[in-house]
Amino acid sequence: MGKIQRVVIDTNVIISAFGWDGKPLQVMELLEGGAIRNCVSEQTLKELIAALAYPKLGFPHATQTGILEFVLAYSDVYDPVERISAASDPDDNRFIECSAAAHARIIITGDKRFLSLKRHGNVRVLSPEDFLQGRKAT
Repeated sequence: MGKIQRVVIDTNVIISAFGWDGKPLQVMELLEGGAIRNCVSEQTLKELIAALAYPKLGFPHATQTGILEFVLAYSDVYDPVERISAASDPDDNRFIECSAAAHARIIITGDKRFLSLKRHGNVRVLSPEDFLQGRKAT
């Protein structure tokens, strides 16, 4: 078995996995199975907590807690020191900063604007579909 791949999973992928299944859920299954390890920071966790509470999502409090516990169980927390301004949406920079702190080379997102960045240095920004396809190719 090879080295576990560190990735940074954007909030929208986590929300989609638990709300609508599909490819994002397959990413969570890789996380749960130990094939990948998620990297988070205080800022990315705060974003997740806020997103889980959005009334339009309708997640009951117990579900919000369960999702957060799942993410924490399969994630390592990093404290980014480098501030990066590469994404068109300033909120997306926190995921790039986390990837830099964790030395993670992949950010998985469903955000089309964030995906248009494609790469920042040696970090690739991939959709869940492209990430899963790349894993099959190796």
